[in-house]
Amino acid sequence: MLFTKTEIEDGLRSLVTELVSTNTEVTLQIVGGAAMMLQVDREVLTTDIDSLHSSSDVVQQAADKVAMQRNWPTTWLNDAVKMYASHHDSEFDWDIYIVDHGVQVLLARPELLLAMKLYAGRGQRDAVDIDQLLDACQIKSVSAATKVFDHYYPNESMSKKAMAQLSSRFRGTN
Repeated sequence: MLFTKTEIEDGLRSLVTELVSTNTEVTLQIVGGAAMMLQVDREVLTTDIDSLHSSSDVVQQAADKVAMQRNWPTTWLNDAVKMYASHHDSEFDWDIYIVDHGVQVLLARPELLLAMKLYAGRGQRDAVDIDQLLDACQIKSVSAATKVFDHYYPNESMSKKAMAQLSSRFRGTN
């Protein structure tokens, strides 16, 4: 299953409606390809919506209900990306997308998305996204990209594949 931007928007609105109906208060932080589609007009379709949120049966039940209504896989909303989460982000790294009766959906800003992609650095899988995010953030050098990465992951190393991509893209610049 590949999701379009419209399907992502509609799915998130339906999820919020379900969560509001259960009086759940929760914040969903959307990252990955879905956030890129909504933030920087990524044209490549995505197979799921990556969300950082507190694991809860209520969120999963609401997501399952949306999946059933739309004939989507139950993994359409997942938190598998949590292994790439930065612990150095702030409220300024998130744009409010939806707020409704205690339910918030936030979108990672391009700089945070770039840092996460550089951390994951899964080769071809992330290469196009990294290039698009470098453009969106107006990054012009390896050192500028490294500065963004180090802000969000000061105690981590950038993926070797991501560093190679940056070196290749910015060959001859600082």
